[in-house]
Amino acid sequence: MGIQTLLTANRRRLAVVALSLVLGAAAALANPQTTPAPGVSLKILNETVPPGGLAQVKLFVTEPKPISTGIIPIDLNGVGAVAGISVISPERNTVGVALVSGSRVSVSVVSPTATFGTDPDYPILTIAARVAATTPVGSVFPIDLDPASLQFTDPSGVVYPNSFKVGSVLVAPNVGIDDVVPGSAEVGVHAVVTVIGRGFVPGTKVKFKDVLLSSVSFVDESHMQVSVARAVRMHGTGVIVVNPNNAQTSYFSYLRTAAETISLRPELRDAVPVFADNDDTTAIVDVAGTMTGLAVQNRQSVVANAVAELFDAGGRPLAATTVRVSPSRFALLELAELFGMSYSPGQIVRVKSEVPVQVMGVAVDAAGRARPIPSQQKSAVTLQSPRFTVRIE
Repeated sequence: MGIQTLLTANRRRLAVVALSLVLGAAAALANPQTTPAPGVSLKILNETVPPGGLAQVKLFVTEPKPISTGIIPIDLNGVGAVAGISVISPERNTVGVALVSGSRVSVSVVSPTATFGTDPDYPILTIAARVAATTPVGSVFPIDLDPASLQFTDPSGVVYPNSFKVGSVLVAPNVGIDDVVPGSAEVGVHAVVTVIGRGFVPGTKVKFKDVLLSSVSFVDESHMQVSVARAVRMHGTGVIVVNPNNAQTSYFSYLRTAAETISLRPELRDAVPVFADNDDTTAIVDVAGTMTGLAVQNRQSVVANAVAELFDAGGRPLAATTVRVSPSRFALLELAELFGMSYSPGQIVRVKSEVPVQVMGVAVDAAGRARPIPSQQKSAVTLQSPRFTVRIE
């Protein structure tokens, strides 16, 4: 598929979406007695974490609902520094962008196939935060949602009513999970997975949700090793640890990464891209909003040198640059920073990398609100880029 064909398809797709939204709004006005969509009901689980441990705040839907977009504002009320954010959906294609301001996190979510929220057995969102080692035992941190900003839409764009039950983090002696390695990779039969945490003892039990284990081994108070009885994708897998005294904790696995390159733009400086669970060697991102950022994440064990190319609305190449991303790191830059030139909506960015990477965009509107732009995995794109004269290393 050529760049020109892709641009034409994108314009048609946007036109169809816009028409469906207009027709849906007109139908609602013509029939004011239409029953509103059933609401989204949410709950935040209570967590017990030892001082210095990792609290993974988990947000669940209580009944399945197809969600296409969402805004989720969570106040951690000082529980600790944010260490990781993940969204989970059955088709693994949901993306998000989180704006982190101290202990307040606002996550904008887009689910292209509206499978976000359709599995109540798994959290739709997890936020990991490190509790300070000096936190007094008995401290309680309420975890709350902001009802004024909380919003979800159904596949047709209609806003759901919503309700929620708040949770808390109690700091008290407990077994804890700090990480799971590998966090997101596909592991084969009898592969070894390491659970890292605190408070493990020789009698500690480890369970994986919906996954049989062939062996569980105590290594030391901070490490347990398990062998899986069948191949499993670790991203989103639930891990439960139980001690002989019935102290227990749960954790949903994913590879936590850190920023390697951060934008200087204030609108993007505090943004954290939350990627879909897929990696590819070629991906397309639409340019949108009054400002657009490109995010590239590397979940592999080697450095990724991804080539980002900017094309105009007619499919003509404008610029290219190489984005170097170390293992377990991500880069987020505004397109003008990346390419050294101006850009406009309707253009596209293609990212190609020999090392599979995760790619997404971040659109910022005139009010400074950020939303994610899902990438389109287009391994079949055959247009070969010419030699570019603009190249920024």
